[in-house]
Amino acid sequence: MEKKKNILISIVVIAVLAGYLIINSLITKTIVTLPTIKSPITELVLKKGEAVILIKQDGDSWRVNEFDADKNIIANMVNKIKDLRITDLISEKPHYERYELDKDHAIRVQVTCNGQIVRDVYIGKKGSTYRHTYIRLEGDPKVYLAEDTLDSYFNKTIDELRNKDIVQIDISKIDTVKLWYKNATLTLQKIIVEKKKEETGTAQNDKQDKPKEVEKEEQWICKEQPAVTLDNNKVKEMLYTFDPLKAYSFPDVNTKTLTGKIASIAVSVKGDDSQKSEEINLVIHKEYENNRYICTSSKSKYVFTLDEWRAKRIFKTIQDLKK
Repeated sequence: MEKKKNILISIVVIAVLAGYLIINSLITKTIVTLPTIKSPITELVLKKGEAVILIKQDGDSWRVNEFDADKNIIANMVNKIKDLRITDLISEKPHYERYELDKDHAIRVQVTCNGQIVRDVYIGKKGSTYRHTYIRLEGDPKVYLAEDTLDSYFNKTIDELRNKDIVQIDISKIDTVKLWYKNATLTLQKIIVEKKKEETGTAQNDKQDKPKEVEKEEQWICKEQPAVTLDNNKVKEMLYTFDPLKAYSFPDVNTKTLTGKIASIAVSVKGDDSQKSEEINLVIHKEYENNRYICTSSKSKYVFTLDEWRAKRIFKTIQDLKK
């Protein structure tokens, strides 16, 4: 009898739970549809804890605080926040810590069009599938789920948002290189020489051939050691440092405190209708953290870092460049 009673209670409990789940699944959740942003976005403000980042349109470009911004990164942010779509209501109660939507963890994104805030969103952690993100809206206590991993777009530092392009040079326009490494200076100059012909065919065929124009080719020579034959490809590989010269980061280092150097290179660029002649330099000052090097250049007023492989392109002696 007692056994039958326990079975009956278990059946009732299971039925109640099943009924609850069925009813809960049939309840239509109210999903917020965000208004369409019709005007161009002119400003974004990112806030996380005490940190505030202002991203503002400046003509065809963007500024992040007082620095030039990476246009591609900002374009991705603008498109993502414009197309933001909420897919589910998660909680009607403000359990913000659970979703990293509390003031210490959430990324607040305020979007402005011509001085008017058109979107004000708090971004939390990724959803369990890593294809969605928990968010909440300013003035709304509910927690929602939105499409995509939004933190990968908006959880950025000023340094990550800055434009890292220092300069880009067409290396075919470089005609002189001044290289300093291991206390030795090399001056490389590009000259035009007659192209060497390969010996093919017979003497009879040579007589029958019509006279041809003399073919020319470029050749790099070293002013200090003219007897050494340089490998053009090795010189070009070194010059590709400038095509493009792209910083990894902008550390908080004062230029005035930098003394000494590991290596330096200065290239002279021929002018044409689109570009004037100029000399551009790059100085590698010292090793930095994470296998990078502290650098300065005549094309940047800021100290920047380069990846090791980029910096070591100019760590060359005459032995490294000869054929």
